[in-house]
Amino acid sequence: MTSLEGKTAIITGGTGGLGKDVVKLFLEKNCNVISTYIIDDEIDKFVYLREQYKSKVIFAKADVTNENQINKLVSKAKEIYGKIDILINLVGGFTKANIYKTDIESFDEMININLKSCFVCTKQILPHFIENNSGKIVNIAAKPAVKSYSGVGAYGASKAGVVALTETVADEVKDYDINVNAIIPGTIDTAQNRIDMKDADFTKWVKPEELAKVILFLVTEDSKSISGAVIPALGKS
Repeated sequence: MTSLEGKTAIITGGTGGLGKDVVKLFLEKNCNVISTYIIDDEIDKFVYLREQYKSKVIFAKADVTNENQINKLVSKAKEIYGKIDILINLVGGFTKANIYKTDIESFDEMININLKSCFVCTKQILPHFIENNSGKIVNIAAKPAVKSYSGVGAYGASKAGVVALTETVADEVKDYDINVNAIIPGTIDTAQNRIDMKDADFTKWVKPEELAKVILFLVTEDSKSISGAVIPALGKS
């Protein structure tokens, strides 16, 4: 049975549709978890986790595109748990519009929330991983990152950046026993996606708990030989 006993993970966006399943699974596997959030109202849904897992879980409000705030978060995690072993970059967003209808604000938002967030968090955690000669990073890409199509130019560009960042960092840290990978999920079966795409066939969507298991595999010793990979986890989509 897989265990993350003694490990500590920073999970960005752990209160989101996918994040809540990742946080829950990691806690079940005895991992210490620091989850970032930005919307205060989301925290009320996680009181039961704090009651059940006590000091093993911390929800920290942080803007993951702000280098200062993430630096403080990493320092806090090190102070409390001594060592950080895992970074899961889950924070992300989506917009759909043809390029000529995409305003600068929307484009910037996609770059910031999908790509800059990964860059900032990865940059801040890497010195700690390099010092310890170990670490696991998992990023979330998307199908348009490798094959884009009409209406998702800004989103696809930001996620293509995530792929490039993943491959680059994996190469830069290959001598430090650090694994850096990304997954490409299909449409995730979250409550918000069902609201946003109410006419879609939900049965073909990938379950967040299934993606959580893929992410779990990528931070265990069983995936030690995998780094720089971009792994499809598409469900039936």
